[in-house]
Amino acid sequence: MLKHLCWLFLFTCSWAYAASVWQVSKAGNTVYIGGTLHILSPEDFPLPNAYGIAYNQADKLVFETDIAGLNSPRFQQDSRARLTYGDGTQLKDVLSNETYQALKAHLTARQMDITSMANYTPALISITLSFAELRLLGLTSQGVDEFYYFKAMTDGKALDWFESPQQQLEFIAALGGADEDQMIRYALDDVKQLPQALGELKKYWQSGDMEALYQSQGKSFNDDFPEIYQQLLVQRNENWLPAIEEMLTSAQTEFVLVGTMHLSGPDSVLDMLIKRGYSVQKL
Repeated sequence: MLKHLCWLFLFTCSWAYAASVWQVSKAGNTVYIGGTLHILSPEDFPLPNAYGIAYNQADKLVFETDIAGLNSPRFQQDSRARLTYGDGTQLKDVLSNETYQALKAHLTARQMDITSMANYTPALISITLSFAELRLLGLTSQGVDEFYYFKAMTDGKALDWFESPQQQLEFIAALGGADEDQMIRYALDDVKQLPQALGELKKYWQSGDMEALYQSQGKSFNDDFPEIYQQLLVQRNENWLPAIEEMLTSAQTEFVLVGTMHLSGPDSVLDMLIKRGYSVQKL
């Protein structure tokens, strides 16, 4: 992603001083919360030092979901069954002609055949579009969460997660509600802006500037697709909050790793914790 060695050098050096990791505390108890990107390029390693500091202090790591479960053959089978039509319905039956033709044109430009995806649901199409675009941009490495998940397994640290893989699958399947056109329009718009958005996302992730991240990406996402924004971010933040507050009642130290967008904006996990009286400081 970085075009010049000087930029790579500057980013690598600055990571010792800034990152998307926060220390949340109250009454002597501590939880670290780190923002993740779920897929990275090789140039993004080594990760910022703050992640290692939080990891070393933690007794337990808590993720959005069970990452090993996501990689299991059973989950892949369940995903295929849940995210494809099994009753003869086809993608073209649930999309307007305008949206279908826009999707077909996008796929054709990337040497992908829409007919091979005839029984995909809009949710699976959206995932397919995103990952295809990320691969084109060179993001082929594991993300922050997967890196620390398997490191923690090797080191024998305790692991936990907020959502089971099956819960995440059901959530993805229901994303966007009944408006399949909106889901595909959002996905097409998202991948179009991905090269620029990804550069900004990485910059703000590396610096831990969550306000800039929200102004750059979160606000327009909320304005343009409020229902998906609520489902994807706000609703899940609210679901996770009681579990995080419970962690802060014990002497055990947890390191919570969730997508960085969950930590930006007025409805972020961090903002919710501040409003409840917890001390939140960037590590």
